[in-house]
Amino acid sequence: MLGAFLATGCAQVPVAVESPVVQPCDPGAARADGTAAAAADQPVALRPGHPTQYTVVPGDTLWGIAGRFLAQPWRWPEIWRQNPQIRNPHRIYPGDVIEVFYERGQPRLRVAAGQRGVVRLTPQIRAESLEALPTVPRDVIQPFLRSAPVLATNTWDDVPYLIASQDGRVTLGAGDRVYARNLDGGQRVYRVFRPSGRYVDPDTGEVLGYYAIDVADAELVRPGDPATLLLTHSRREAYPGDRLLATSDDDDLYRFTPHPVAAGFSGRIIGVMDSVSRIGQYATVVLNVGSCQGLAPGHVLGAYQRGALMHDRFAKVAPQSVAFVPTGGDAMVADPLPAALPMVRLPDEEAAVVMVYRVFDRVSYALVMSATRPLSVGDTVGAP
Repeated sequence: MLGAFLATGCAQVPVAVESPVVQPCDPGAARADGTAAAAADQPVALRPGHPTQYTVVPGDTLWGIAGRFLAQPWRWPEIWRQNPQIRNPHRIYPGDVIEVFYERGQPRLRVAAGQRGVVRLTPQIRAESLEALPTVPRDVIQPFLRSAPVLATNTWDDVPYLIASQDGRVTLGAGDRVYARNLDGGQRVYRVFRPSGRYVDPDTGEVLGYYAIDVADAELVRPGDPATLLLTHSRREAYPGDRLLATSDDDDLYRFTPHPVAAGFSGRIIGVMDSVSRIGQYATVVLNVGSCQGLAPGHVLGAYQRGALMHDRFAKVAPQSVAFVPTGGDAMVADPLPAALPMVRLPDEEAAVVMVYRVFDRVSYALVMSATRPLSVGDTVGAP
């Protein structure tokens, strides 16, 4: 499955085949939250050597700022203090000064009084718009937040598709004009993607969904059937037969309130985006759990390097059977055969923290926020 996922040179036109349908579920019946349990069982700990104040700079993220103060950055919602300077931590801007203080013996974070929106300018005075900080870096999740859909059926007949290029070429890239069918003409910007395979649960063999990979951005030039579009940005070569989805800019898509899953929650990493074989910080991993298991954007999980499966060479075991071997003449003596060594799986080791940012019924996308050792497909996820 992973090999199919990492392949980018897929067939130009998806072939309709009879495929299993993902089993329906009731997402509202499941919950994965563990915020209350985490807050009650473990006080929020400050990071050793943390600063008392930090001035926000362009490029910062809420998670990154929290990581300067907290040992567990995803717990910043628990200690964020609303104050007259700012009511919403998602409205922090470059120039704001974040400070740590104590209230009833507990650490808190806030925007320092009188420091709201202080921005240092270079000697050449210039006007610039300030953009509120996202929770995580926009560029690393944008391709998979707006595209890379997962569907319950392997049918793409109703999805608009590229049919040809203006000059008849098969391989397409940024700057090329292309023609597409079945566009309703109500949108201006589209994302081009390619149906590519299916996700399968590694434990049960159940089909979890059918995925597509992100290909390019396109802008409508002239409506119609076929419609004319311009490919504005390519992440890989586009082909006739690739599909289109309407997209729009929505800053709220990048804002998540992190909260841990409950103790006992478990899942597996079943894929990784963009041909990454060893998974590190800011990689997007695919999990075999989704809204059916109670996951939602913002859920934080620990990722654990799966323990190796090995023979226990030192276990005390009885021989399985007896063999008779010749002694050199006609006599035979009994010789015990060696017993089969038992297999033991070593414990999983904590390797990373991941945060879910896009959820489907039985699959979700999560961003690796920090990693202490490499992850691989097949590793487990659970409570952080």
